[in-house]
Amino acid sequence: MGKAHPRLYVNRGSHLPVLMKIVNMTKGSILELGCGLYSTNPLHWACHAAKRRLVTYENHPDYFEFLKSYENDFHEVHCVDDWDSIDISEPWSVAFVDHEPSLRRAMEMRKLTHADYVVAHDTNNKDDRKYRYSTIFNLFKYRLRYAGAYPHTTMFSNKYDVRKIVI
Repeated sequence: MGKAHPRLYVNRGSHLPVLMKIVNMTKGSILELGCGLYSTNPLHWACHAAKRRLVTYENHPDYFEFLKSYENDFHEVHCVDDWDSIDISEPWSVAFVDHEPSLRRAMEMRKLTHADYVVAHDTNNKDDRKYRYSTIFNLFKYRLRYAGAYPHTTMFSNKYDVRKIVI
């Protein structure tokens, strides 16, 4: 596998309106599954002043090398060899799901039904064969897809009615 480099594409940040809205509405720990310039950097700095706990998991070794520079007393960074081996059972205020391989996203979301809010990227209908988000819809009481930017982002919760959130 060739060396991966974070790419600068406007579409990669389409989740930011939703993610930052939810982060600003909450106070507790944040989980990031899959790193990127358009999630890790904004999440890191949103947590910085309050020293809010942020935990990032990434499975691509080259991205992990980039990520290590973010690690500090409030931001944990982990390289994942096997997504089945990570423990994401702790209470999360926000869990952001945007990792690879794409079929893993629905699998990890099955383990995040306890999070206050789950924000999932790339939730447009035409990509459901790739991400399989439709297989976890019934696990969450509330969901709202944000289609104001493409690819779409969806908020999920079993605790809070995300349909009332205005982005």
